[in-house]
Amino acid sequence: MHRSRWFALAFASVVLAACGSSYKSPTSPTPVSSPQVVVVGVEDDQFVPKDVSINPGDTVRWVLMGSANAGHTVTAEDGSFDSGKIFTQSGAVFEHTFSQAGKTTMYHCQTHYICCHMQGAVQVGQNAPTPAPGY
Repeated sequence: MHRSRWFALAFASVVLAACGSSYKSPTSPTPVSSPQVVVVGVEDDQFVPKDVSINPGDTVRWVLMGSANAGHTVTAEDGSFDSGKIFTQSGAVFEHTFSQAGKTTMYHCQTHYICCHMQGAVQVGQNAPTPAPGY
């Protein structure tokens, strides 16, 4: 009788081990980050920071922190957005949400691009190309 108990116990252990090898515990879902808002200051002759890297679905918010009478714009080189001359008082805001991963959008101020090279870039996703040298 002692031998049959040992055999039954050994057999049950083997069966449970075999069953356990095909069992996979559930994994936690990959955390999904919620969209973020990245602030870029519109100053007298520059965007601060000049270049930002964001994730798809994030929003860039440009806020006038410099002179209100300068007539700044935030204008995409590819035509995907243009604030117009809305920066007429301190704290004025323009926002754009970027959804296309792997894309870099260059932008500038129409009023201060030629004189002051007021420009910037938004890189969306880890594989987005870096802005061209000198941009």
